[in-house]
Amino acid sequence: MSTVRKLASGSALRAANLLATALVSMLIMPFVVHAMGDHMYGAWALVASIIGYYGTLQIGLEPAINRYMARALGAKDHEECKRVFNTALRLLSGVAVGLLAVTGILAFLAHWFAKNPSDAAVLWKLILILGAYTALLFPTRVLQGTLEAQLRYDRTAFIDLLSLILRTSLLIVIVLRGYKVVALALVQAAAGIPAIFLYIYFISKELPFLRLDARYWSRETARKLFSFGIYSFAATIANTIRFRVDALVVASFVGLTAVTHYRIGSTLTQFFMGMMEALAGFFPAVFSRQEGAANYEGLKRTYFFATKVTTCIASFVGFALIAWGKPFIHVWMGPAYLDAYPVLVVLTTGLIVTLSQIPSPQLLYGLAKHKYTALANSLEAIANLALSIILAKRYGMIGVALGTLIPMVLVKLFIQPVYVCRLANIPYGEYIQRFFKTVAAVAASLVIPLLLTLKFAAPSYKVLFPIGIASAILYVVPLWLFEFSPAETTMLTRAIAPKFAVKAVRE
Repeated sequence: MSTVRKLASGSALRAANLLATALVSMLIMPFVVHAMGDHMYGAWALVASIIGYYGTLQIGLEPAINRYMARALGAKDHEECKRVFNTALRLLSGVAVGLLAVTGILAFLAHWFAKNPSDAAVLWKLILILGAYTALLFPTRVLQGTLEAQLRYDRTAFIDLLSLILRTSLLIVIVLRGYKVVALALVQAAAGIPAIFLYIYFISKELPFLRLDARYWSRETARKLFSFGIYSFAATIANTIRFRVDALVVASFVGLTAVTHYRIGSTLTQFFMGMMEALAGFFPAVFSRQEGAANYEGLKRTYFFATKVTTCIASFVGFALIAWGKPFIHVWMGPAYLDAYPVLVVLTTGLIVTLSQIPSPQLLYGLAKHKYTALANSLEAIANLALSIILAKRYGMIGVALGTLIPMVLVKLFIQPVYVCRLANIPYGEYIQRFFKTVAAVAASLVIPLLLTLKFAAPSYKVLFPIGIASAILYVVPLWLFEFSPAETTMLTRAIAPKFAVKAVRE
């Protein structure tokens, strides 16, 4: 399978997995709540929230593994691949042991979270099962990162999708047979076991030279992974503040009721971010492989092409949220929640700018120059929090959204491109020229979809769906014909429909 085809297949499967997860969550939650009851589901949600913080304790090692493994593969340095693989396995296995100890302590202290002994008895079992399962999965992050460094995002997305199907199927069976919340935790753990064996199988198939070997433990490699990971960790914490703190500010300065309304708008933008990350999340590995192969001209071309693609996709999805968000909220949640629409517009505006340039921070990660990303995200998070608090007092929910928008646009539009181009030795003038040429083409291609929306949009799924399909076609065709070069359209066609591309070339 060609590299382009692998990346396209991986992106499609990652997007499908994201959509399936969202749909399953929306459909299954009422079913489980009614079957378990509010009280027991609350216990499940509490434990899931606590265990959810385990993910941050990998201290940025996962992107570090992806970076250095991809670089070694690009350089065809199998010895370095073995060092990264075995060192990372030992490090994350150590983290897993530490998390098992933490899980035992939390289970022992379960009575602190419960008001009566019966609840404590349930909580300690949930903590023990979910905590141990999550801890034991940590070494598999090395396997996942290695596959993704090989650009086999299609493999990892397939494993995730298969795990989702198995987990959902078992959950439904368990609930229908009358089992309670502890059985739900056991199902969650059991559904993840096949993924471990699939990772091992795919690693042995894709990279047969990789083996467990204590001789390849390297202190120097460990320092290198931690050096990279610490900035990834800082960037992750900053992102959590940037995108998760708004609800707390709304609750504190506007009220709890407003949190629900604000969440409606922010939930749609979270899906926007997740979709773009699923479609473009493979670029750091591509950049690392090109750097490892000393293919700097190819790296530059990839960066420009990636920015063009993400600008086109992010602009249309952002347009869709702004153009059809109001009628969609009306039919989805009801007219009482239309005050969420201005929040949606403000947040989406900032995300169009941010996500159109998602290859920029990914390039920094790919080149191990992401210290800037950690610093920029941290400063943006501080400004976000301060502005949100100040503006919430005067403008309510919209003020909180504006507090997120303003620093986001300033950093991503005026500061980030300059710094990224300088670090990657890419001419800033050429970047600006190409970027705004794409923006102009995008704006022209959105004129007819906008007119179509103004004429026909209404709060009805039967109306919004065909408008969306027609708008997508009317948007893609002119961009395909006039913005993308013949070489780029050929590459995209080979990625999306390789048989058609081969036929077209032969003709």
